[in-house]
Amino acid sequence: AIAVSYEARKLGVKRGMRKKEMDAISPDIKTVVMPHIRKKADLSMFRAASGEVMTILAKYATVFERASIDEAYIDITANVKRMIGLPIDKKKLHKTYVAGYEGAQEDQINKWSDHVTGCDHHSYDYKITLAAVFVNMIRDKILTETQFTCSAGIGANKIVAKLAAGTHKPDSQTIIPPDNIPALYQTINFTKIRNFGGKLGSTMQQDLGIQWASELVNFSQADLVSRYGDKTGVWIYNIARGIDHEPVKHRSLVKQTVCSKNFPKGIKLVNELDTWVSYLSLEMEERLAFELTDNKRIPTQFSTHMKLRDGGSTSTQMQLVKCDVDHITASTQKCIRKRLTEKDGVYSDAVFMLSICAGKFVAAPEKKNIFTMLRSREEEKSSRDDKHCVKEESEVSKKEITSPRDVKLDKKTTLSGFFATLQCSASSSSVVSTDISTVASSSSVHEPSASVSGQSVESSKENNRNSWNSLSEEDKTLMLKPLDGAKTRCPVCNKPVLETKLSEHLDFHTALTLQRQIESELRSQEGVSSPKRKMPQARRSSKKTKSKLCAKQKHCIFFQEKVTASFVFNAFNLFTRDQSDEIYF
Repeated sequence: AIAVSYEARKLGVKRGMRKKEMDAISPDIKTVVMPHIRKKADLSMFRAASGEVMTILAKYATVFERASIDEAYIDITANVKRMIGLPIDKKKLHKTYVAGYEGAQEDQINKWSDHVTGCDHHSYDYKITLAAVFVNMIRDKILTETQFTCSAGIGANKIVAKLAAGTHKPDSQTIIPPDNIPALYQTINFTKIRNFGGKLGSTMQQDLGIQWASELVNFSQADLVSRYGDKTGVWIYNIARGIDHEPVKHRSLVKQTVCSKNFPKGIKLVNELDTWVSYLSLEMEERLAFELTDNKRIPTQFSTHMKLRDGGSTSTQMQLVKCDVDHITASTQKCIRKRLTEKDGVYSDAVFMLSICAGKFVAAPEKKNIFTMLRSREEEKSSRDDKHCVKEESEVSKKEITSPRDVKLDKKTTLSGFFATLQCSASSSSVVSTDISTVASSSSVHEPSASVSGQSVESSKENNRNSWNSLSEEDKTLMLKPLDGAKTRCPVCNKPVLETKLSEHLDFHTALTLQRQIESELRSQEGVSSPKRKMPQARRSSKKTKSKLCAKQKHCIFFQEKVTASFVFNAFNLFTRDQSDEIYF
């Protein structure tokens, strides 16, 4: 079985069971035979159904992240903010449960509604209730348009939302208030938490000897860091308290494409495994062609994963240069032969599962045609013209100003004014007449002109010499020091700054000055003489209050003002929808 309905799961049916095993559990279990292609189930109909549901989720969510073929996360914080102020209608909370509450669904909602009625409209419990109303609307929309049911979880982050989504499947939703996370953790195996189901979860189970998620809170941050390192240890410590800083990221496409096949009895013959490699490669080629046509992207990484009888699980990665069937087949066989040795047409170990994966998608390069060629030529021509103009302007600038001695300075001229003169001259060089000596520009005491007109060459040299001698030795040294690349000095702080970044750098000084003025005005209005900021009231708590907080720290749940929903859709009625006579059994 590749998929098991929730009704069959209650009887004990699991994925991977053979039909004989399912018949032994209950003769009333019905098995649906999927359409086959190349001797394996064709899941294209599931992918199409997934696309229908994901389109609706992406339409109503502020941020939509597709996690798998049947699961997605949405960030509805902005949606909830627009709903603040609306009354809570219990009729719009049908099929809604509250994590940590016991009893029938109606009793849970009545109890929760009474609690929310007394809450402020800016409290998180009120906001998460509005989110439940919004998510229920989306679920009804999915059921109406696609005839598929969905389960959903609503919480402060992706971790708790996913856990809540799995508590009341297949056609209900669960809200998880931050204060009720410890109660939810008491009923969930910690390996069910996202990212705890692999090697990390197995290692933690052996090292810590725990089973339930609620037991993680018994370990200090220092202990977890010493065992699993700084990054992982802090992350586990936060997860134990319901904290997850990973945001919902906008992603409407899957991160990777996987084609796999299980072999219950194992395969050791080279020819038999090569046949399945060719089947999987053909499927991968078709799906990558779909990605190229519909999503305009191509993969750059290829990997092969195998489960062996003696060698356990093994994976091999390599770059994917081409997406045709021959290259995929050759890459898969190369990965297999890195792990298995061949002798007399038999591999050294039996393969029980083989999967090939293409990932790290990038935008596909644009195909060359007559239109793209003409456009690229126009862009190259424009680029060459721009470079030619810049070169001409730089040559004119060199003719005008070749050294500091070519600039007439007033006795009151400062060092920053001198460099401002250089910049002014370089910018004015684009307006040049036939005779360069006739170029003139207006000047002030602090910003003298960078060019001189109506004077003889000798008098100009004499004035420049006198201005240069009037400067101090330190200024002369700084002025003669060459600037690295196209740099100038800031007239405010006298630091070297790229010419292209000078305006942005000056904006920073302006903003800093404005900020100081505003802070000074606010301090004068409040009557505060000291420039130090007042400590917030929350930080000036008494020792008694702090001791109470420390006592509650062990079971305290921190959360952000985010509202996240996790959706899992159920497509088992796909086999009866849109089919009148033909049903696969």
